[in-house]
Amino acid sequence: MSELIIQNRQNNTRRGLLATTSAIVLAGCVASGQDAIAADRPTIWIEGGWHFDSITGSSDILVPPLDDLTVNGFSSTPTAANFLGQGAGGFPSFTEMEKMLGRSSGAEGSISFQPKGSSWVFSVAGRYGRTHTHRRLDQRKEIDGEATFVTTIFNNRYLKTPHYTNYVAQANDTTEAHTIIDFQVGRDIGIGLFGDRTESVFNFGARYAQMNMTSKGHSYAAPAVAFYRGKTAFSGIKYTIDTYHQNSATLLQRYSNFSGIGPSFSWSNVTGLWGDVSDGQLALDWGANAAVLFGRQKVKVNSTAKANDFHGLASGPNSTQHSTINRTQSRRVSVPNLGGFAALSYRFTNAKLSMGYRADFFFGALDGGLDTRHAMTTGYHGPFATISFGLGG
Repeated sequence: MSELIIQNRQNNTRRGLLATTSAIVLAGCVASGQDAIAADRPTIWIEGGWHFDSITGSSDILVPPLDDLTVNGFSSTPTAANFLGQGAGGFPSFTEMEKMLGRSSGAEGSISFQPKGSSWVFSVAGRYGRTHTHRRLDQRKEIDGEATFVTTIFNNRYLKTPHYTNYVAQANDTTEAHTIIDFQVGRDIGIGLFGDRTESVFNFGARYAQMNMTSKGHSYAAPAVAFYRGKTAFSGIKYTIDTYHQNSATLLQRYSNFSGIGPSFSWSNVTGLWGDVSDGQLALDWGANAAVLFGRQKVKVNSTAKANDFHGLASGPNSTQHSTINRTQSRRVSVPNLGGFAALSYRFTNAKLSMGYRADFFFGALDGGLDTRHAMTTGYHGPFATISFGLGG
């Protein structure tokens, strides 16, 4: 009986050793297969390219005090007996200029290093974009009212046609620039996770981002006029023509900035579509990224708006409206970041050409408010093209 127990223990020990040995051999075969794949690849990749981005994000708009007149015309209700006509505005609004922001363009590049025989990839990547938008508008309209007779104290009469020049002079200059830098360490999980033609790399690291937006604008306007006939007791004139008009001046300067750094994660994939890498392969590149950036948000806003009402023969304004905004703030913020890309590429063993579309959104990165804070989501999305070269192997 004891001999049977000893024999069973020996058999179990042999089975355990055989299973352990088989597992080690199998793992070694898999590892050697991955190392063989990695050995065929270049150890260093250098990439460069260009991108064109649309910029998303809506700042608070400064509305000039006479903006409704600029668009709709003079809004007073004259007495029918004395009314001699009015000139409507119909000029473009200054708020439309504030919303205009051109497409950003810039360069990008990266360098990655994968040691020979290793599944780990070390990379540094960065991109820079900038846009400068300048808009200017200078329009005038000559306005004639209804002709009427003016009588002097000597009963002399002459025909007079009231005239006025409506105008608007507006300009807005906006500059935006941003820099994004990634430091990452990734692991090549090999070929076959999503099919035998897909390669995937998971990356962890840190992302740094800096964004600056500066805007300067002004609006000078006398957008509308109304003409009336009234009496006066001086200058020898019994009846004269009065003009009722308004003008305004608006100045705006604003600066918004964010800079921060934080942990990041990205996932990039290459799926072969046609051909073989050694002879030239058409492939689909796709991936996603996420990060949380911790940094400082700064804003500085200075604006002044003044409107004057001119009624009748008064030499100066009958009334004046005046408002100012002066705000400077700096605060620490955390900014979530999400993005993704898709591209078509044509690649060889040591070279690759890619063209695709990418989007990156930074939630609450910039302060787009005027007199109060307004956390604004800033996004960059648009086409890009890159070319890569592999070295070593």
